[in-house]
Amino acid sequence: MSRGVPIKNPYRPGAANTPLFLAGRESQERILRAILRGAPEIPANYRITGLRGVGKTVLLKHFEEVTKGELNWAVARLQLEPRHNREDAIVGVLHDLLLDVQAQVSRAESLRQKTEAVITGARSVATMTFEDVTVSLGGSANSKESNLAADLLETVRIAVKSGRAGLVLMLDEAQVLVDDKDRDGQHPLSLLVAAINTLQEQQVPIALVLCGLPTLIANLLKARTYSERMFRGEEVGRLTRDQTREAFLRPLDGTGREASEDLVTAVMDDVEGYPYFVQLWGAELWDEAVDTSSNVLTADLLKGLRETIFKRLDHDFYSPRIDSLTPAEQDLLLLTGDCDYPPLRTADIHKVTSRKQGNVNVLMGRLADQGVVYRLQKGLYEYTAPKFHEYLIRRKSRTMWT
Repeated sequence: MSRGVPIKNPYRPGAANTPLFLAGRESQERILRAILRGAPEIPANYRITGLRGVGKTVLLKHFEEVTKGELNWAVARLQLEPRHNREDAIVGVLHDLLLDVQAQVSRAESLRQKTEAVITGARSVATMTFEDVTVSLGGSANSKESNLAADLLETVRIAVKSGRAGLVLMLDEAQVLVDDKDRDGQHPLSLLVAAINTLQEQQVPIALVLCGLPTLIANLLKARTYSERMFRGEEVGRLTRDQTREAFLRPLDGTGREASEDLVTAVMDDVEGYPYFVQLWGAELWDEAVDTSSNVLTADLLKGLRETIFKRLDHDFYSPRIDSLTPAEQDLLLLTGDCDYPPLRTADIHKVTSRKQGNVNVLMGRLADQGVVYRLQKGLYEYTAPKFHEYLIRRKSRTMWT
């Protein structure tokens, strides 16, 4: 190893940290390119779902880079939060986001200064002109849907005037948008889908990319019956063993360190193809190699690190999902570690708790709302984080010995 400036750890564990090498997501990028090529004649909407730790947010950030750069579309990207699950909230946050995008893509200073005034004016009419075509915003001129459609349309207009192909709206954690069952309740997801659909029906160059947990699929179907036809759906899952190998080894290129074959096999067995785990295992192994002045990462190195790695995994990845819950929710979730899995069956949960059936159902519903589990069908659930059941077993074992 050279004695110059130390090489930084080439692995990037952590929420939404972009790895030095993005492995196994070429097919998703090809789909993105294809749907944007077909726009606006073919509605360009992409739905990406998957568990925690599979790299959905990293993929969305990569999409933004490709779309802004090589494909020359304007991009508005936002990570949604539960507080956005109201009609006023989603319209408001997207209004602010779109104003920022307009300012970024506007080439003329005068155009930037006039952006807010133009948007305000657009909200007061039921139709707008785009590329010599009159676009109907539909509904009442004062409706939230019309307001959102006007914001989107004006952003597209400014983007195209600035030389962009159109606008791509990318929303992460989109599963937080859930329509109320009550007809008179809140319907933020329906509002969003309807506004996009209104513009796409009139061939405005706008695309929607939604990224989230598997519950997003059901939420969309409940929101609008036509949503199934609007979106190209893709599930992002585990990497193959070959992809996992590449994700682990490629960051070592040019560092002066390498990994033994027995270590690569052991890492692949441990991480089971989950990108977050690849980065965490790699980061810990790298730091240990630096501390021990080792040029080769070996299986023996991993053996001495496994307990440390799992403690960090539990502390950084799993524990926060429990710590934010109420005591009652925590108690029930911890008890699910005693149930057979997968999937979680409410019938099995009843066997390990003294709570009444109605209370269990309510708590499981709240855990689903918190994004800790998701419902497969009535009485059946799965965790949203991979290998979470194993974590619960480890946690219980540690508690017994302390």
